[in-house]
Amino acid sequence: MSAHTSRLLAHHSKTATIQVSLVPMAKPNGGTKSMIKYWNNPFWSGTQNSFAWSVYLPGDDGTLTNDWRVSLLVDPPEQETLDKLPPVYIQINTKDVLRDEGEMYAQRLKAAGKLIEFTEYDTYHVGGVPGLDRGGPGEGSYDRAFSVLVDCLNNPSNCNVADKQSCRLCRDTHECTSI
Repeated sequence: MSAHTSRLLAHHSKTATIQVSLVPMAKPNGGTKSMIKYWNNPFWSGTQNSFAWSVYLPGDDGTLTNDWRVSLLVDPPEQETLDKLPPVYIQINTKDVLRDEGEMYAQRLKAAGKLIEFTEYDTYHVGGVPGLDRGGPGEGSYDRAFSVLVDCLNNPSNCNVADKQSCRLCRDTHECTSI
């Protein structure tokens, strides 16, 4: 939905300086391994995800879910569409129904030169209720997202994705490694 929102802003001659996507919904109706594996996730289940897409795309017969205007994961998104997107920071969870589509979205943005950073936390929840990131494997997730946002807004040159193509996987030890 965040890519769709950015495209709508660009269509109306509005722009965003940065996009911060915490566990993005990037692939309508899922169909990924993580969607199946974590279908009954207590924080965001496959059922909740399906309901959310039915609200975002009411009455869709499958046409919109297979359209690049809704999902950048559909080939081929037009270069003009990719050019209009702002630099993006993405954060996902290892044990989440949206994990695989978030990673695919990050890979697509990286290929388009739009990814600032992609961070994966080994937890069930990051992008939910503030405070849930305290004391567990997702500790620091909100701090990292806000840090990237503030850094980019205060100094737009820090959003230069050509200089920052880092991807990190944060495990329980809070050590980050490249992926």
